[in-house]
Amino acid sequence: MSPFSVRLWPWVAATLSIAVMVHLATVILLPHLIMGRLLAQLVRNGGYNTLRHGARPNANSRGVVRPSPDLLYSTCPYDLSSGPLLLEARVPRDTYWSVSLFDADTNNYYARNDRQAPDGEVRLLLARRDAGATPTLPGATMVRSPTLRGLVLFRTLINDETKIGEIDSQRREASCRTWRPAPVQG
Repeated sequence: MSPFSVRLWPWVAATLSIAVMVHLATVILLPHLIMGRLLAQLVRNGGYNTLRHGARPNANSRGVVRPSPDLLYSTCPYDLSSGPLLLEARVPRDTYWSVSLFDADTNNYYARNDRQAPDGEVRLLLARRDAGATPTLPGATMVRSPTLRGLVLFRTLINDETKIGEIDSQRREASCRTWRPAPVQG
């Protein structure tokens, strides 16, 4: 080895170490920071476990990353520290509809669309993954969240401009609220 490469080796090792640390910090921390910022913005406008219905997106809309003007969005930032969350929605016919659940690190861990709800309704009981035994609710699908906080995103396609009022009215019937099981009568 030449004397130059011997002197250069510590710099190369230091540069590679810094690059690996920056990369890992970006991959591990950035998604959490992005979701934290989004949740903070949404919570300022109404708190956790509350469903908000956004206006139709336009060129200036950025509440949802790269929103489509053909979709109506409803969001529910959730916090499961007070117990499970009950999500209920009537699924519109003749148009695309979906519900997606995201954890605190932006991972999409559950999704359901209109084709997966043939009876026209969706009922989800969202609980913490580490909550242990959670009471069940008849007719509800149990979903376990990998994190205490996250985001529920409903999307509805505006496939016919003449039906936008009907589509908007129906999406506003959805709910997102903390669920308390009924006390057992004894």
